Amino acid sequence: MSLSTGNSSSIEFRFRLDYAGFQLDVEQQLPGQGISVLFGPSGCGKSTLLRCIAGLEQAQSSYLRVKGEVWDDSAQQLFRPTWQRPLGYVFQEASLFPHLTVQQNLEFGRRRSKRIRDPATLEQSIELLGISHLLSRMPERLSG
Repeated sequence: MSLSTGNSSSIEFRFRLDYAGFQLDVEQQLPGQGISVLFGPSGCGKSTLLRCIAGLEQAQSSYLRVKGEVWDDSAQQLFRPTWQRPLGYVFQEASLFPHLTVQQNLEFGRRRSKRIRDPATLEQSIELLGISHLLSRMPERLSG
Protein backbone atom coordinates (compact mmCIF):
# COMPACT_ATOMS: atom_id res chain seq x y z
CA MET A 1 0.00 0.00 0.00
CA SER A 2 1.57 3.26 -1.03
CA LEU A 3 -0.79 5.29 1.13
CA SER A 4 1.10 4.96 4.40
CA THR A 5 2.88 8.31 4.02
CA GLY A 6 -0.01 10.34 5.48
CA ASN A 7 -0.30 11.81 8.93
CA SER A 8 -2.71 10.65 11.60
CA SER A 9 -5.27 13.36 10.77
CA SER A 10 -5.60 12.43 7.10
CA ILE A 11 -8.06 10.24 5.24
CA GLU A 12 -6.43 7.67 2.99
CA PHE A 13 -8.18 5.21 0.71
CA ARG A 14 -7.84 2.83 -2.18
CA PHE A 15 -10.87 1.10 -3.65
CA ARG A 16 -11.18 -1.19 -6.63
CA LEU A 17 -14.59 -2.44 -7.72
CA ASP A 18 -15.42 -4.28 -10.91
CA TYR A 19 -18.95 -4.33 -12.30
CA ALA A 20 -20.11 -5.27 -15.78
CA GLY A 21 -19.28 -2.23 -17.89
CA PHE A 22 -17.82 -0.22 -14.99
CA GLN A 23 -14.61 -0.24 -12.99
CA LEU A 24 -13.79 1.99 -10.03
CA ASP A 25 -10.08 2.15 -9.29
CA VAL A 26 -9.18 5.10 -7.07
CA GLU A 27 -6.43 5.90 -4.60
CA GLN A 28 -6.27 9.18 -2.71
CA GLN A 29 -5.07 10.88 0.42
CA LEU A 30 -7.10 13.80 1.76
CA PRO A 31 -6.37 16.22 4.58
CA GLY A 32 -8.27 15.49 7.78
CA GLN A 33 -9.60 19.03 7.95
CA GLY A 34 -11.02 21.62 5.62
CA ILE A 35 -13.13 20.92 2.55
CA SER A 36 -12.38 18.41 -0.18
CA VAL A 37 -14.48 18.31 -3.33
CA LEU A 38 -15.35 15.25 -5.39
CA PHE A 39 -16.64 16.02 -8.86
CA GLY A 40 -16.91 14.37 -12.24
CA PRO A 41 -19.38 13.41 -14.95
CA SER A 42 -22.46 11.32 -14.28
CA GLY A 43 -21.65 7.63 -13.89
CA CYS A 44 -17.93 8.05 -13.13
CA GLY A 45 -18.18 6.51 -9.64
CA LYS A 46 -18.56 9.45 -7.24
CA SER A 47 -21.50 7.93 -5.35
CA THR A 48 -19.92 4.47 -5.41
CA LEU A 49 -16.75 5.88 -3.86
CA LEU A 50 -18.72 7.63 -1.12
CA ARG A 51 -20.70 4.43 -0.48
CA CYS A 52 -17.38 2.56 -0.04
CA ILE A 53 -16.10 5.17 2.41
CA ALA A 54 -19.37 5.02 4.36
CA GLY A 55 -19.22 1.22 4.46
CA LEU A 56 -22.41 0.79 2.46
CA GLU A 57 -20.55 -1.03 -0.29
CA GLN A 58 -17.56 -3.36 -0.06
CA ALA A 59 -14.94 -3.20 -2.78
CA GLN A 60 -13.12 -6.35 -3.91
CA SER A 61 -9.86 -4.59 -3.10
CA SER A 62 -9.98 -1.89 -0.43
CA TYR A 63 -8.06 0.10 2.12
CA LEU A 64 -9.43 2.97 4.20
CA ARG A 65 -7.69 4.72 7.05
CA VAL A 66 -9.28 7.67 8.83
CA LYS A 67 -7.25 9.68 11.33
CA GLY A 68 -4.81 6.81 11.79
CA GLU A 69 -7.51 4.16 12.31
CA VAL A 70 -7.98 1.48 9.64
CA TRP A 71 -11.66 0.94 8.85
CA ASP A 72 -11.32 -1.25 5.77
CA ASP A 73 -8.47 -3.45 4.57
CA SER A 74 -9.38 -6.29 2.24
CA ALA A 75 -5.85 -7.75 2.46
CA GLN A 76 -6.36 -8.21 6.22
CA GLN A 77 -10.06 -9.11 5.87
CA LEU A 78 -10.93 -6.09 8.01
CA PHE A 79 -14.22 -4.28 7.44
CA ARG A 80 -15.74 -1.89 9.96
CA PRO A 81 -19.53 -1.91 9.37
CA THR A 82 -21.47 1.23 8.53
CA TRP A 83 -23.05 1.65 11.94
CA GLN A 84 -19.62 1.63 13.61
CA ARG A 85 -18.20 4.40 11.42
CA PRO A 86 -18.53 7.85 13.01
CA LEU A 87 -19.59 9.68 9.87
CA GLY A 88 -22.74 10.76 8.11
CA TYR A 89 -23.91 10.08 4.59
CA VAL A 90 -26.77 11.86 2.83
CA PHE A 91 -28.31 9.73 0.12
CA GLN A 92 -29.14 11.18 -3.30
CA GLU A 93 -32.52 9.52 -2.91
CA ALA A 94 -34.31 8.84 0.35
CA SER A 95 -33.06 5.49 1.61
CA LEU A 96 -33.56 3.28 4.62
CA PHE A 97 -31.42 0.46 5.94
CA PRO A 98 -33.14 -2.61 4.48
CA HIS A 99 -32.51 -4.80 7.56
CA LEU A 100 -34.19 -2.36 9.98
CA THR A 101 -37.85 -1.46 10.49
CA VAL A 102 -38.98 2.13 9.94
CA GLN A 103 -38.87 2.67 13.73
CA GLN A 104 -35.34 1.25 13.94
CA ASN A 105 -34.20 3.44 11.03
CA LEU A 106 -35.54 6.52 12.82
CA GLU A 107 -33.93 5.52 16.10
CA PHE A 108 -30.62 4.90 14.34
CA GLY A 109 -30.65 8.47 13.06
CA ARG A 110 -31.66 9.86 16.45
CA ARG A 111 -28.86 7.99 18.24
CA ARG A 112 -26.33 9.38 15.77
CA SER A 113 -27.52 12.97 16.26
CA LYS A 114 -25.77 15.06 18.89
CA ARG A 115 -28.66 17.52 19.05
CA ILE A 116 -31.74 15.30 19.07
CA ARG A 117 -31.52 12.90 22.02
CA ASP A 118 -35.01 13.45 23.43
CA PRO A 119 -37.37 10.57 22.52
CA ALA A 120 -40.27 13.06 22.66
CA THR A 121 -38.77 14.89 19.67
CA LEU A 122 -38.82 11.66 17.65
CA GLU A 123 -42.42 11.00 18.70
CA GLN A 124 -43.40 14.53 17.66
CA SER A 125 -41.77 14.02 14.27
CA ILE A 126 -43.60 10.71 13.77
CA GLU A 127 -46.91 12.37 14.65
CA LEU A 128 -46.22 15.38 12.44
CA LEU A 129 -45.40 13.14 9.48
CA GLY A 130 -48.37 10.84 10.17
CA ILE A 131 -46.28 7.67 9.89
CA SER A 132 -47.06 5.88 13.16
CA HIS A 133 -48.85 3.11 11.22
CA LEU A 134 -45.62 2.42 9.28
CA LEU A 135 -43.19 2.05 12.19
CA SER A 136 -43.17 -1.76 12.32
CA ARG A 137 -42.77 -2.20 8.56
CA MET A 138 -39.58 -3.19 6.80
CA PRO A 139 -38.51 -0.88 3.93
CA GLU A 140 -39.45 -3.40 1.23
CA ARG A 141 -43.04 -3.31 2.58
CA LEU A 142 -43.32 0.45 2.02
CA SER A 143 -44.75 1.95 -1.12
CA GLY A 144 -43.83 5.32 -2.65
